Amino acid sequence: MSPFSSNPGNAQRGDVLLEALVGVVITALIGAGMAHVTARIVNNQHDTAVDTLVVNELRNVMQLSGVDLCVDATPLDHKNGLPAALKSDVTLSAKSGSGSCEAATDASVQIGGVSFQGTLPPVVQLAASKGDAEVLAVSSVVAPMEDGE
Repeated sequence: MSPFSSNPGNAQRGDVLLEALVGVVITALIGAGMAHVTARIVNNQHDTAVDTLVVNELRNVMQLSGVDLCVDATPLDHKNGLPAALKSDVTLSAKSGSGSCEAATDASVQIGGVSFQGTLPPVVQLAASKGDAEVLAVSSVVAPMEDGE
């Protein structure tokens, strides 16, 4: 019984309304949190889909043109595998700096105490950028692992 009411029949009315209000506030907070999480998931899925399209285009160009990209980079301008909306936003290029197009090199590899002589393939590195920021890069050769990696 409420200390503010002398009538026992009306004692619980204010308490029930207050409990209902607290329940609605808690439900609203949970709903807003779920909406925020859902929006972040959708944004991450979109970014992942765009990255996948760009990486596939870089791999396709590298597979079709290979080391010829070091001499003539025009296949990077076509962007045939990208949707029209991405063609204007994304720039594909041979990665700037040293090592973007290295020639084949001779190397010696030792496995289990046995030495092997061979020629390492040429290295071609491509990059995708949006505006001034480089967003993705692919290489025709996987870099060797350092000790401890």
